[in-house]
Amino acid sequence: MKTYITLILGVLATAGAVNAADYPERNVIAVVPFGAGSSNDVIARRMGPHLAKALGQQVIIENRPGADGRIGIEVMAKAVPDGHTLLFSGGAVALIPALRKHVPWDPLRSIQPVAELGTIPYVIAVNPNVPAPNVAAFIKLALAQPGRLNGSAGDNSSEMSIALLRIKTGTRMEIIPYKGTGYAALAVATGEADFAVLDASAWLPYLRAKRVRALAVMGEKRIAAMPDVPTMREAGYAGHESGAQFGIFTTGGTPLKTVQRLNTEINRIVATPEITKSFIGIGMEPGGMTVDAFTKRYFADLAQWKDVVGQAKIPMTD
Repeated sequence: MKTYITLILGVLATAGAVNAADYPERNVIAVVPFGAGSSNDVIARRMGPHLAKALGQQVIIENRPGADGRIGIEVMAKAVPDGHTLLFSGGAVALIPALRKHVPWDPLRSIQPVAELGTIPYVIAVNPNVPAPNVAAFIKLALAQPGRLNGSAGDNSSEMSIALLRIKTGTRMEIIPYKGTGYAALAVATGEADFAVLDASAWLPYLRAKRVRALAVMGEKRIAAMPDVPTMREAGYAGHESGAQFGIFTTGGTPLKTVQRLNTEINRIVATPEITKSFIGIGMEPGGMTVDAFTKRYFADLAQWKDVVGQAKIPMTD
């Protein structure tokens, strides 16, 4: 953790050392490392027109799905460091280095955090046939029958959230991987999986149709989209918070002047009533961090997920 934090000043200093021309000089490419309809994609398309207006250049959304987000992240990490290539990402950018032996970019020097967009707390939801009306009953069931419950995971973030839940509750629950959070949520709704820990937006259509039962919000407070669902703290499990933090990143070495301008414009857009209302509607709490604060958070996430992988004994893969 200390190693990551002490590198922050070096990373920012490197960014400032490059001469910045008038920015932007041409269209800005906004890379989304997942497919159309994903949370990253929805957020990018809502932000895109506003960012284009603020920058005076067209913002082109490019979906680069595949390899758990690695393809899209690599496109941004290896781009020219001038701020014309951005990345809209949730947890993947910090999770992948903890899960993969070989990452074709340097997570400390090739990635420049720009601005936080907001956080979507994860929500534990179960298929209605699971005999657990609340979190306490769910955990009791998992402890009484180790390995009986299986959870669907749609991406690295949701898989790691289940792993974190297992560590903190001392339970053993199986994880079934799916190709996207939409598929993971559908698996719970159809009974193919017993539960999942996913961002709130993935659950909303199934909650409205009463095809899943939400047990708890894994955030510090209840969310407007699910006002009747208690937090983990309210359910008696303080310290079990987790969620997806969405943000915008650019290539390491981008001039600090450019990064700071982007941060200012993005924070202003996120604070507008239109975007605030839009984000709340998908279960996201709008953000607003400085470049320094967001960079510290990114480095802290790198360290946290590395620790979780070690504790959960999740084997790193190629």
